[in-house]
Amino acid sequence: MHVAHTYQCILAAVLDRAAPVTAPRWQVRNGEFWCEVTPPRYAPRDQGWKLHVSATPASAPQVLERSAAVLVAHGCAFKFAADPRITAELVAVRADRARSGKFLTAYPADDERLRVLAEQLHLATLGLAGPAILSDRRYRPGSLVHYRYGCFARPDELNEEGFYEGRLRAPDGTPVPDRRNPWFSPPPWATEPFPPDERAPGGAGGGTDEQVLLAGRYAVQEAIRHSNRGGVYRAHDTRTGADVFLKEARPHVAADTQGKDARDWLRHEEAVLRRLAPRGITPAAHGIVETGGHLFLVEDLVDGTSLQRWALDPVHTAGEGIPVATARNLALDLARLVGEVHAAGLVLRDLKPGNVMMTTDSRPVLVDLECALDLDERAHPAGTQGFTDPAYLDARKRDASDPPPAPNPHVDCYSLGTTLLYALTGINPVLAPDSPGAPRPAGDRIAAIVTAAAPASPALQALAALVLGLTTEPGRRWTPAEATAFLRDAPATPPVPVPTAAGSDDVEWLLGDGLAFLADTIQPGDTHLWPRPRSLPEGDPCNVQLGAAGVLAVLDRAVRSGRQALRPVLRTAADWLDRRLTGPERALPGLYFGRSGAAWALHDAARTLDDPALASRAREFALRIPLDGKRHDICHGLAGAGLAQLHLWRATADERFAERAACCADGLLSLLTAARNAGDGVDWPAGAEHRDELAGSSLYGFGHGVAGNAAFLLAAGRDLHRPDLLDIAAGGGHALCAVARREADGTARWAKGPGRAERHGMSFWCNGTSGVGTFLIRLWQETGEPLFREYAEGAAFAVHRDRWRLGPGNCHGVSGNAQLLLDLAEATGEEHYRYWAAQAATCLLVRAARRDGRLLVPDDTMREVCASYGVGLAGALDFLLRLRHGGRRSWMVDDR
Repeated sequence: MHVAHTYQCILAAVLDRAAPVTAPRWQVRNGEFWCEVTPPRYAPRDQGWKLHVSATPASAPQVLERSAAVLVAHGCAFKFAADPRITAELVAVRADRARSGKFLTAYPADDERLRVLAEQLHLATLGLAGPAILSDRRYRPGSLVHYRYGCFARPDELNEEGFYEGRLRAPDGTPVPDRRNPWFSPPPWATEPFPPDERAPGGAGGGTDEQVLLAGRYAVQEAIRHSNRGGVYRAHDTRTGADVFLKEARPHVAADTQGKDARDWLRHEEAVLRRLAPRGITPAAHGIVETGGHLFLVEDLVDGTSLQRWALDPVHTAGEGIPVATARNLALDLARLVGEVHAAGLVLRDLKPGNVMMTTDSRPVLVDLECALDLDERAHPAGTQGFTDPAYLDARKRDASDPPPAPNPHVDCYSLGTTLLYALTGINPVLAPDSPGAPRPAGDRIAAIVTAAAPASPALQALAALVLGLTTEPGRRWTPAEATAFLRDAPATPPVPVPTAAGSDDVEWLLGDGLAFLADTIQPGDTHLWPRPRSLPEGDPCNVQLGAAGVLAVLDRAVRSGRQALRPVLRTAADWLDRRLTGPERALPGLYFGRSGAAWALHDAARTLDDPALASRAREFALRIPLDGKRHDICHGLAGAGLAQLHLWRATADERFAERAACCADGLLSLLTAARNAGDGVDWPAGAEHRDELAGSSLYGFGHGVAGNAAFLLAAGRDLHRPDLLDIAAGGGHALCAVARREADGTARWAKGPGRAERHGMSFWCNGTSGVGTFLIRLWQETGEPLFREYAEGAAFAVHRDRWRLGPGNCHGVSGNAQLLLDLAEATGEEHYRYWAAQAATCLLVRAARRDGRLLVPDDTMREVCASYGVGLAGALDFLLRLRHGGRRSWMVDDR
């Protein structure tokens, strides 16, 4: 019996035992994530108290068999994890805390049956293993049965963000989001279904202000982070007076089929630390304490920051990046650490930047060593995609009941090479897998990245041979000793490689394969025209960001660029979107997450297809998009809607669109004024030359903040002959220049927003530098003010410098950023910007995966390929089409 069908066979046996052959049959629907089971004539409630039963991979078959027997006997609808892989994901360390452990969900018809079912399910599963479900309250202490109040049906209403979200109805009819918090948080009107003396204590809130004292000794001072495995805390040892580090392991999290869980791994990590700490390469362990079944490892607190954050520090990203001398010292230290681990008879398996702490004196220390093994130990493969040798991790896909022996230490050498690659350049070494039939060796793919990226990084130039030697095939892979010898003997100034840029053949290769993929994967009979990205919640299937409209616009550009073979696909996509826009779904105003982009794309496609009737329906739909939203930005709100109305006015000369664009501009200013008066939004530097109308924006970037709002007002002021809007846009430009961070070479960077230090200065379109430059270059074209060109070019320098640090996407990746470079080439006539854009295309080329004979640019996760414009292939193809054939930038209303 194949393991994927185990659960379904258990269910089938339960159903066969429960009912005679002549009885009405239950409906069983197998989905990608859930198997849904409903009784005959099932009429679900909209909302109410429901039950969850937790399980581990080892206990799941018994939990399912016993629970299904109870639920079928009572005629109660339920669902359960579709296969063991999903069960393992639900209890994994990185699982979503709010849904972790929810192996089975039951939907009682009323609260009386809820109480009966809870007791019977509790008794049926008593003694089996399963984690606590953080979003729920336990039915009884130690029970696998939990309960929460929520929606019974799939979410069918779009929230303000453009994603489907469950909506509860308060007693007065008011819709309330069904929020799945990692703590028990029922709506205030929901009456507890169980008397206080029958339910487990706790779980009623998100935390407490009281200080926690563990083992009567460790006073918790700060939660450093939370994960499904448990929290990581800074604490004070009241006996010694020292600050310590506490690492929590929750029961039954990260459980495997042998019954081991995070607590076993924590005990194992303590043993590893006791062996390695005397070598001075890890913190010292001070024992394990237990509270309520949760274990806490106590260890030395390392004062510093992770290598992952250290590599992103502006000190290391400015100019040409990390100095060569610093890079050599880091590489020597890391090689020494790995060599010490191997000398102790261990293999790390999960060396990565997040598992290395850099002390205040720049000394690396190894942390989070639960994956380390004795060389003669056995365990299932573990590690982190991108940093652990893919050949080793791929062994996880093989169905093996017995764990294999520990890997050869050369696995750690691969991790050392990829960790160095990240530390020196910020390059994420994740490789989207090729098709299983003929995958390229990981070392060859890393070598292509290193060769292309080295000209931009003196540190990588100096250590390229080291990174390549550590990541090559296992039989030739360098050891830590060989790495150390290279670092001591290599020349201080290696030859400088010549920068390379993708040529027309490379661009055409990516375009041909990518567009063919879009043609082959269209599914006009499904809810989503192309399969949606699995890494994100389900969103509007019609929008630009994740839905059909963004891909339709790319197909339209391709056909207009001479690729007539795609015309039938364009026709199919346009007809699908046309039909779907007539549905009853909520129409949000935004350009990317709302329906304004859908109307824009459909109208453009109708003109390309020479279909006046379709164009007319697209215009009528655009005129029905509501303009009374509460969001102001390009992605979700009035600024985005206004751009679409301007575009349609210019395309049709229909004055109704001009009037609606003006309505958007005035509404946007009203929203920003209200936000500014309420104390929300950005703060401009005192004394800077600017107007403050745009200070009601909360962020700086194009998708969500000042730059996008100002870009719309700039276009509206120009086209509608509104000098007041032009003045406001110019004031926003001056203010953005005033808050930029300038570097010595002229590079300009912007944070996400005031006081927003996360990933400071990263060059994103939606939030940050790339989007600000997108606005400023257009403001320079309109006003001729040299300051705006100066800062736009400074943004372009940042975009060019950061191209290797980002993923391939449009919203916050290389493809969207490279559009700014093409903007600069067109606006200034400076051809080096076009060459920089071609270099950005090289980033896409060396990242691409080979799938079924095609070279395809992966999505933002760099693990999968999806069609979506904002995070996937379509956004990359839009950039490549513009690079190859020229033309305007998509979703902009530029004066030509």
